[in-house]
Amino acid sequence: MKSVVFCSSQRFKHELNAFVKNLRALAKERKIHITALEPDFSGDAEHLSSLSEKERLADPNYRATVAGRVYDHLFRKVKVADVCFIFNKNGYIGVNTAGELFAAAMAGKFIYALEDKVLMGAHPDGLYEEPSAKNLIHEVINSPEDLLDRLA
Repeated sequence: MKSVVFCSSQRFKHELNAFVKNLRALAKERKIHITALEPDFSGDAEHLSSLSEKERLADPNYRATVAGRVYDHLFRKVKVADVCFIFNKNGYIGVNTAGELFAAAMAGKFIYALEDKVLMGAHPDGLYEEPSAKNLIHEVINSPEDLLDRLA
């Protein structure tokens, strides 16, 4: 059995959920045992997912809980998973996902990503390609089928 930790910006939570749901269905169909560890976006107001991290931090509930959830993801999920999958839709990773990517690299994890480019920045108009983060990605996988093939 392999375990994969998914790291993603909250803005892609619905797309990530669909990707993981498809992965689990395929694994069940093929009788392959995997463990998918996902970020915890529960408890956040829906409108927060479309905001930048700076704007999310203005919400008192988000501000009070985000550090604990990021810590949990890093030290309970990234640390124990066999591999890491960066769900960087349109190339984008946020500041927390960047931290998780670097933590996975430091832990010696094999790192997959959804897309080849890695874009960062506080605002969609000011995104830039981050070469040091991109160099940490071992392979680009853009479908649950291809990821399951690697995990099997």
